[in-house]
Amino acid sequence: MRNMYTEKIVKVNGLNIHYYDDGNGYPVLLVPGIRYNAKTWIDVGTYDIIYNEKFRVISIDPPGQGKSDKGIYDEDTEYIFVKDFMDALGIKDAVIVGASSGGYAAAGVAANFPERVKGAVIVGGVRIINYKEKLKNMEGKPILLIWGTKDDIAPISNAHLILNSVKSSELIYLGTQHACYLEKPKEFNELIRNYLKNKIKI
Repeated sequence: MRNMYTEKIVKVNGLNIHYYDDGNGYPVLLVPGIRYNAKTWIDVGTYDIIYNEKFRVISIDPPGQGKSDKGIYDEDTEYIFVKDFMDALGIKDAVIVGASSGGYAAAGVAANFPERVKGAVIVGGVRIINYKEKLKNMEGKPILLIWGTKDDIAPISNAHLILNSVKSSELIYLGTQHACYLEKPKEFNELIRNYLKNKIKI
């Protein structure tokens, strides 16, 4: 883990949104689960892995999490928040990595605003059925699904909804828990590194 990380605040629809932002390459956005925050991705080493691969890595505190203001957006509209956050930073498109509710957000941007996403990593994404009619919009994008084998929060059927709709998606099992990236961080980070190196063409 490096000693210094660049913390910033941006206004998104009147909310002060806190995030970390380092590197100068193609942007990769990290969105945490509801019980976690932007620093979680630093603590597990994912932030540094992405930075070391010469990407611009941005780890977000969604509204009401970490150091960000609460308001306007809720869990169901978090994907709209991520799109609005990208607008606020002038980011045309990005790779989005999200876990649990962050996975719901990543899938939501990819399904509803596919032109804003070059690829997505969805880790134990919840409520994917909400996007059932729009999942096909992800087709052609490299979509990596990472799930714990005994995830009791986001059923594996969520991953299969995407697999059955998006031929360019791939499912990898990691550990057993819902927060499999916390259970097996080294293996998780290697999956992210390989995905960025092999699937994301800049």
